Amino acid sequence: MRFSITSTVAIMGGLTASGSAFVIDTFSDTNCGSVVQTGVNIWDNTCATWPDGFRSFKITVWGGNHQYAYFFAPDNCGSLPGAIAQGYVDSTTNNFKLGNCYHFSGASANAIASYAG
Repeated sequence: MRFSITSTVAIMGGLTASGSAFVIDTFSDTNCGSVVQTGVNIWDNTCATWPDGFRSFKITVWGGNHQYAYFFAPDNCGSLPGAIAQGYVDSTTNNFKLGNCYHFSGASANAIASYAG
């Protein structure tokens, strides 16, 4: 099998793009107990809803440089100013730290958006 310059660049671009996502584990209580889902990959420039809400989360893999997250409830990927939590999810800031448990003051999030700044 031979690779052209174009195919090599395309493959490298795909690998680079996948590096801009961040990964979290979600939990049904406010203290990161009772796992809802593990290994949730939130891609850059997307917003996704979950059928089961979650009340807390832990970041397990940092996002790319200046990766920013918005958590929503109950408006499913609604207006960014209406987010119940937001902050940087990368290694260059201290909004959300890797491995720490974060909650939404009793609310249950059902959507997450992610954007690189």
